[in-house]
Amino acid sequence: MKRLSALLLLFVAFAATAFSQNNQVVFSFDHKVGSDPLVLNETVFSIWNNKKIKLTRAEFYISEVEIHHPDSMVMPLTDQYLLVNAKNPTAEFDLGAWPVEAAHGVTLHLGVPQAVNHLDPASYPANHPLAPQNPSMQWGWTAGYRFMAIEGKVDNNGDGIPETSFEFHNLGDALYKTLDLTGMEEASNGVLHLHFVLDYAQLFKNMAMTGNLIQHGSAAPNVNMMNNAATQNFVVLPMVSATHEVEANSLNIKASPNPANVETMIEYTLPASSGLALILTNTLGQTVRSLTGLTANGSVRLETATLPEGIYQYAFYENGNLLARKQLVVKH
Repeated sequence: MKRLSALLLLFVAFAATAFSQNNQVVFSFDHKVGSDPLVLNETVFSIWNNKKIKLTRAEFYISEVEIHHPDSMVMPLTDQYLLVNAKNPTAEFDLGAWPVEAAHGVTLHLGVPQAVNHLDPASYPANHPLAPQNPSMQWGWTAGYRFMAIEGKVDNNGDGIPETSFEFHNLGDALYKTLDLTGMEEASNGVLHLHFVLDYAQLFKNMAMTGNLIQHGSAAPNVNMMNNAATQNFVVLPMVSATHEVEANSLNIKASPNPANVETMIEYTLPASSGLALILTNTLGQTVRSLTGLTANGSVRLETATLPEGIYQYAFYENGNLLARKQLVVKH
């Protein structure tokens, strides 16, 4: 009995250590088709059968999020719902403060769980993801929420210009999907920021895109699209560079002056082969400045005069992978 009690105390101590530090968990999404950015009503892209597609609406729900801790423990982020919309590609989702210091993966669910799916949307505050939306993401109490709404046009006459409208509104408890994603990120400055890459072209795998293309419900095309969302790398959590690599790269970036008042100049030299992105975030993980298409080395100016005083983080990314990061203090 004493041995069992000792083991129990050891486990409790281990769990307390593993999840001792509260950090703000922030999600963001990179909306793409293949390697190209997705711009609604503009981007034309090819799917698996070489047909051309243009999207005019693309939004979906994420719920029942779990963070995988490096020690194989799992932290459920209870009562969190995200409505991801390609119309707002730079949106960031603050999921609150949780006792997680790092993530070695994440479990997401596409859609709304059955226990919540048939509740009254009007019972939620207006800014809640499950409250009434425009355009609507709810089909009625019996059917529940649209787990995913994908609309656009497909080129079915072969002239390269999408002309035939389609609508896939996927709903029904049976279409609720689980995604287990691997990736790695550590909290910094009180924020655990997980950045996901979406590839909407993967949603159409093995879909002929002919016949009746207005499908609202859980018919075969809706099932096919939701299965693709769960199995065809529609959502990816890119592996970031190993911690020691990030630390080494961070020695080669410098902001001057720091603290900054009106502006700062960031000089950098990084091991990159493609365009870099420079992201400046506040302590909540919210992006306040961003630059893209940067070369592997050089210098860039960041305006700070309009930023509130405080501690910020500037970070360089290549294809969504973190290369280097440091703190910037703004003081007026």
